[in-house]
Amino acid sequence: MAVELAKVSLWLEALEPGKPLGFLDAHVKHGNALIGATPKLLRGGIPDEAFKPIEGDDKKYAKTLEKQNKAERGGQRGLFDLGGETKIANTVFATGLRRITGAASDTLAQVRRQEAAYQDWAESTEYVRALHVADAWCAAFTWRKRADAPMAVTEEVFRNLQDPTSDAAPQSTHDEIVRLRTQYRFFHWHLEFPEVFSVPESGVGIDEATGWAGGFDCVLGNPPWEHLELKEQEFFSARAAHIAEAAGAKRKKLIAGLPAGDPALHEEYEAAKREVDGTRHFASGSGVFPLCGRGRIKTDPVFTEQGRKLTAPRGRMGVIVPTGIATDATTQYFFKDLVQQGSIAALYDFENRAGLFPDVDSRMKFSILSLTGRALREPAARFAFFLHDPAELDEADKAFTLTPEEIILLNPNTGTCPVFRSRRDAEITLGIYRRVPVLIKDGDPKGNPWGVSFMQGLFNMTSDSHLFNTREDLEAEGWHLEGNAFAKGEARMLPLYEAKMLHHYDHRWATYDEDGSTRDLPLEEKCDPGAVVLPRYWVAEREVDEKLASKRWKRKWLLGWRDICRATDERTAISFSFPKSAVGNKIPLMLADQPPAALVALIACQGSLAHDFASRQKVGGITMNFFIWQQLPVLAPGALLSHYQWVGIRAKELSFTSWDMAHLARDLGDIGAPFIWDEDRRTVIRAELDALFFHLYGITRDDVDYILDTFPIVKRKDEAKYGTYRTKDLILAEYDRMAAAGVSLTNPLVDGENYTSTLTPPPGHGPRHEGTGE
Repeated sequence: MAVELAKVSLWLEALEPGKPLGFLDAHVKHGNALIGATPKLLRGGIPDEAFKPIEGDDKKYAKTLEKQNKAERGGQRGLFDLGGETKIANTVFATGLRRITGAASDTLAQVRRQEAAYQDWAESTEYVRALHVADAWCAAFTWRKRADAPMAVTEEVFRNLQDPTSDAAPQSTHDEIVRLRTQYRFFHWHLEFPEVFSVPESGVGIDEATGWAGGFDCVLGNPPWEHLELKEQEFFSARAAHIAEAAGAKRKKLIAGLPAGDPALHEEYEAAKREVDGTRHFASGSGVFPLCGRGRIKTDPVFTEQGRKLTAPRGRMGVIVPTGIATDATTQYFFKDLVQQGSIAALYDFENRAGLFPDVDSRMKFSILSLTGRALREPAARFAFFLHDPAELDEADKAFTLTPEEIILLNPNTGTCPVFRSRRDAEITLGIYRRVPVLIKDGDPKGNPWGVSFMQGLFNMTSDSHLFNTREDLEAEGWHLEGNAFAKGEARMLPLYEAKMLHHYDHRWATYDEDGSTRDLPLEEKCDPGAVVLPRYWVAEREVDEKLASKRWKRKWLLGWRDICRATDERTAISFSFPKSAVGNKIPLMLADQPPAALVALIACQGSLAHDFASRQKVGGITMNFFIWQQLPVLAPGALLSHYQWVGIRAKELSFTSWDMAHLARDLGDIGAPFIWDEDRRTVIRAELDALFFHLYGITRDDVDYILDTFPIVKRKDEAKYGTYRTKDLILAEYDRMAAAGVSLTNPLVDGENYTSTLTPPPGHGPRHEGTGE
């Protein structure tokens, strides 16, 4: 229907009085744009990956076919090269098609002759055979790999299909190829449009990625934005509403009952699952999508990768896709390639809050992505983010340019795109990255100066739940609570920390109540050095020790950050130290063989507003992934070395406010009692640290002033509580005092010499609680 409507639209636009409607069958076609062969892939024969089992296959039989195919590929008589015949065929097809489409069409009789000639062309023996060969290549990926299926298209069958005199396979195999073509709508661009995607015998102008030359001058698309997965609710909504309306385990139970209750629907459901799985298998294993056919495959990236291949060397491509194509880990290889090739002309990111797409969620972020053909290279790409209307692109500060070199500077590992709100944000961030290295730079022998490694927490909240114990269960089994750990004889159960329980310099941010709800720990409890937060679950200490031993971590405290975050939250990069404990998977851990003073300085650096500002330009979604954390700017150990003492005494006073952090204090050489939690004093100490790191990151005072205004929630809370933006006032005042002291990476602040804190007593010597806590 879409094809017919497209023809009608074109006829209406191009209608000339007195002339017949033009011949369009050769120009407007219907097929599956994602499943098709290319000359390069056809020349390579059937890959072994084609025989990986999918939904409904017999795994052992599939493995047998894979081994058979591998043996046939290894036993080829010389180098099997489909290229000669395919190249000739493509050239002949293109010549014939040009003759048809270029013929006179001024009268109805002439148009009818075009239609008849095209029908003869499409049904010619040579063309049908070429299509059948390409179909066979695709069919290998979706073939039923079972003993009762027709003979599969392995390498030898595929090779013999090229010879018209060969009895390549039984009729049942040919019929299955046709059936699968009809089901999946295989679409081979160099055969459907041979005059556009030519395969010249000379090899001139051929794209190594596809094996063809040429392409469309203009490619436009608004592909579907979804994962290649069968959506049960959608499938059953028109077939069995009661199943679609059921949720979770209930829906699974109803589906499991289909073989007995409604075998016809069950068969249709299994076929639908297999079809989706076949498409996903082709996308990931065929080699058509080497950059986007990874992980949990989405349709919009693979359509975009395909569109790029279809674009002529000097053509242009434009698509409307979710912004994740530029920021997500799953598309990093594709986007990095776009950056390195200078293929990006523009990327304009929109939030749908103005309802540009009425049927799309208002929080959805999508982009107009404009790419150039492979023979063109853009010296700089134009970007804009957080737009609500295209008219905003006319505003002076909304759009900005970034060169490929600048994008790689900002994200050297992934080449993904930062998310800037304005030109000034981009300029400040670029300045930071020119002065400060990323935490880890892949491929560089010296690219991990901190020697850090990561763990996605210690326990997965779903798959490791069998290790979790509730308070009710432990108390029923005779365990008793000591602080926030349970003890029974020599055995201990450690609390399971979740990200919501921790914050900057505060391992007692929130606690669970006995009814399972969470609450912020109030100030009066934080002032009690014996107060602890309670978790939902506890895990045996031996399980924790075993996990940490695998990373050779022996300290009785940990470092980590919050996985869930947003660029629009009060703070984005939230790092912390906390007692050794069980840790959920939403707290990624940082482990490094560094002195305690260095690790405390590292956490202080990552907890600064300077570091946070840079992180806000990198988070496009709600997750601070490893790949983002690694590419944030962090001062190297050598750069921070002369500042360890100044930073350490402040970080220690902020962190050591309760007895359960005594191990951290002891490792820093402090044998005293915890520091008293004093809100005003802590605010000043944090302002001192933030001011120092603004200096060490090389950020000018005007830019510091600007950066602090990009934290609107911090500002709003301060103004509500103090009537002024107190955090900003304190940081700027300290920044000025440090500037007067001449602070720099090579000229550290020394308390009592070139710098005197406004606090009495000075940081690190603040008031403490009494007792030993033993």
